Amino acid sequence: MEETRCPRCGWPLAELPASATVPGSAGSRADYVRCFCGSWLARVNGVVVGATRPVSR
Repeated sequence: MEETRCPRCGWPLAELPASATVPGSAGSRADYVRCFCGSWLARVNGVVVGATRPVSR
């Protein structure tokens, strides 16, 4: 899985607004990022480890 882009649509994660990131619990190295395509991405230490499917339209 590419760690710098959304695995669903390929959007560069560095171009997402800071408000797209939701920090994990205190002391956690995990965070969650909402991509423009609607997919939630799970990251551990900045590396994408999982993604949801985009929202159906």
